[in-house]
Amino acid sequence: MEQMLQTVMLCLVNNDKVVVGVSGGSDSMVLLHLLNTARQTTSFELQVVHIEHGIRGAESLHDAQFVTDYCNKNNITCKVVSYNVPKLAKQNKQTIEQCAREIRIKEFEHFLNKGYKLFLAHNKNDQAETVLMHIFRGSGLDGARGIATKPNVFRPLLDYSKEQILAYANKYGVKYVQDSTNASNQYSRNFIRNTIIPQVQTKYPNVVDNLVRFANFCKLSEEFICQSIDDSWLTKTKQYVAVNIKAFAQHPLVIAKVIKMAYNMCGQWADLESKHVLMVTEFVNQCKNGATCNLPHGIVAELRQDKVLFYGKTQQTGKNCVFCLGNNNLPNGTTVKICKMDNNFEFGDGNFYVDYLKIPQNAVWRTRKDGDVFNKLGSRGKKKLNDYFTDKKLSLQERNNTILLASGNNVLLVLGYDVSESIKIDSSTQEIIKIDYVNIQ
Repeated sequence: MEQMLQTVMLCLVNNDKVVVGVSGGSDSMVLLHLLNTARQTTSFELQVVHIEHGIRGAESLHDAQFVTDYCNKNNITCKVVSYNVPKLAKQNKQTIEQCAREIRIKEFEHFLNKGYKLFLAHNKNDQAETVLMHIFRGSGLDGARGIATKPNVFRPLLDYSKEQILAYANKYGVKYVQDSTNASNQYSRNFIRNTIIPQVQTKYPNVVDNLVRFANFCKLSEEFICQSIDDSWLTKTKQYVAVNIKAFAQHPLVIAKVIKMAYNMCGQWADLESKHVLMVTEFVNQCKNGATCNLPHGIVAELRQDKVLFYGKTQQTGKNCVFCLGNNNLPNGTTVKICKMDNNFEFGDGNFYVDYLKIPQNAVWRTRKDGDVFNKLGSRGKKKLNDYFTDKKLSLQERNNTILLASGNNVLLVLGYDVSESIKIDSSTQEIIKIDYVNIQ
């Protein structure tokens, strides 16, 4: 039992900020008891987060109160958040498990982004169940590693069995609640926990330990594969993660890992199944420049010249914003300043200078629409805006996010790129305005 406390202590240093997810069940209450005990010798901030999923009615509310009462008694800050998971899952066309998981990630990332260490109470049995669940779902090596690791997330009970945790609770009088849904096999994990593993144990009593060893072997294999990956193959920007096409000429195991790394770098820590990896690989080998491929959780892969871009789907805003002198609000939430100029200015400072009187009164700021045309300054005539974007080698995401000044389907200015011939400054110009792109806010 003392070894369990020592495992927790190894994750802590003085002045840490610690948040722990507590459901009220035996695992999380034992972890909370261990952390509370650790405060006797190590000074750190301790905060509890309890997520009430709105699934079990009065029982769920009772569990929330149980956790709150424990925290109040032990002088621990407790945050309780409530969601209607069944309703949200239906709205988002998800399973209840998927929806609940995304909610937990959202709540915990709030603390991780503030520099907290996150402690979760997964145990050895959870690890074995996760390995099987990922294999059944069609995962590759990274899924067979079991529960994913993430910076500043600690699972000190992962090497301890459910039996050991219950023994600790019994020895130290740690009270906990029982979740009635744990008996329902409609949830994938419960089916594996309550049916699959107990049946396998009748023939292979050490199945849990063997699955954990298998997960560790897969982790080592993954680490070996990662040594074959060139850091220059993956580049992250604010808009996307770019994978050099050279990566797709490597061994299939290396290709699979690169794809999953790019997917994770887009902010998705869910396991990517083998069928999706194969889909991306075939897409890269068979499709033309500009083609896109949809992946789970709203991630898109797009083939662009000598690289593949991975990014989250963006919704084009249908909002039109008024063009006027002074501060102009743009559809993406930023602001650009427009002011009149005299003739004492020089081009080339990164801003846009145009003929104010040539801008139609119905001009608005917006994103692209079907039928848009653009007569770029210095060109011989109009062309489709999409053809202009292709010449600029803009990704689908960049096309959707680019702000335009337009009158009807006539694009007057592509913010950040070019001005139209129709509003250029020439010998007839009487009023010049500056569109201050450099200081856009």
